[in-house]
Formats: sequence, structure tokens, C-alpha cells
Amino acid sequence: MFGELAHMRLPWHSHPLPVKRVLVINGHPDPGPERYCAALCAAYAEGAQASGCITQRLDVGAVTVPGAESGRPSWRRNGAAEIVERIWQADRLFIAFPMWLGGPPPALQLILEEFTRWQDAEAEHSGEPVEAKDAHIVVTASFPSLFYRARRGAPAGEWEASLSGLRIAQAILIGSMETTSLEDRKRWLIEVRHLGSSLLGCVPGKAVLRCSRHFSG
Repeated sequence: MFGELAHMRLPWHSHPLPVKRVLVINGHPDPGPERYCAALCAAYAEGAQASGCITQRLDVGAVTVPGAESGRPSWRRNGAAEIVERIWQADRLFIAFPMWLGGPPPALQLILEEFTRWQDAEAEHSGEPVEAKDAHIVVTASFPSLFYRARRGAPAGEWEASLSGLRIAQAILIGSMETTSLEDRKRWLIEVRHLGSSLLGCVPGKAVLRCSRHFSG
């Protein structure tokens, strides 16, 4: 499977103009539309489409990822190929997920790790480095965002290091979800929609971390 990327299927519809292809990934284990991560994904997709981008949606919770519960990546031969090639073909990613023991949920983590393996295999096959995939990230958390931002002295949060194969332009961390007001949730949706409509590229080493200031409501 590795090193044969030239034979990957092309799920994106052809387009006469050079537009950006955006893959919107809902990393929540529950893909239900009532979840806030689903609303964040919908807002970003709306903004991206308004700016002329082609969007696709991937709900990780609706995909069977063997080994996700135990953390063992046992799905490499079959289930990974279609998902990873969709990530590979996108010009930009948007990923929304709930903080899960300090990082992404297991199924999303396995997908990102598999994507990194594809990148490494392609780099070895071609003899040239493979650029990381541009991404915007939104993370929701039960605790105040300051808890994750300053954890063990890591200013941007240790959870960012677990996002394999990505070049993050902006990461938004929304803390204290249980006490965040409806008005604040609506404001974040508006901001995420604006983020989706931005055509600015990612600048390596210049990632911006935005944290919720609404720690108690």
C-alpha cells in the first residue's frame, strides 16, 4: 500500500478553476449533529464554501477504526487507505475534536498516525521530503483552556505535539464547555466561519493559539 500514492482514487469532483480543496474532519467519537464539534465543522465548511473552496466532510465517529478503543492500530491494510487518501488530496484540513486525556480521541489519533506513516513512506519512495498538511484546529475541553495551555510549562499545550503530519496555522482551544454560555458558543461559531473563509496559507513556525477567555460561563 505504501509508496503507491500515484494510483490513489480521486474522490474530489473536477473543477475548471484552481480552487482550494478543504477536508472538514469531525473528530468527535459521537458524530451526532447535536454535538458542538459537528456545529463547528458546519460553520467552517460554510465559510470555506463562501470563499469558493470545495469541501468534503469526514465524521470519524461514523467510521469503524479497529483498534481505536485499545489504542492499537490494527486497521492499516484495508480501512486506512480511503480515509488517508482523502486527507492526502486536500489542500487544507479543518479538524474539530474534544480533548481526550490530553490529546485527540483514539480513533482520530490513529488516523493521523497512519497519515504520518504514508508521508514517511512517500518521502522514502520519492527521495524527497513531504510537506506537512496545512490545518486549522479547534479543540473543545471540559476544563478551562488555561489548564491545557500552561500544562507542565508548555505554552501552546502538549496536545499539539500529538497532531501528526500537520502544519497548524491556527489552533483554537475552547475551555469549560459545560459552563460556556449559549452566546459564547454562537460567537465561536461565527469566528470559526470567518476562519473557514480565510484563504491565508500556513506559515511554518508561526502557528497561532487562541484560547477561550470565558472560563466560567
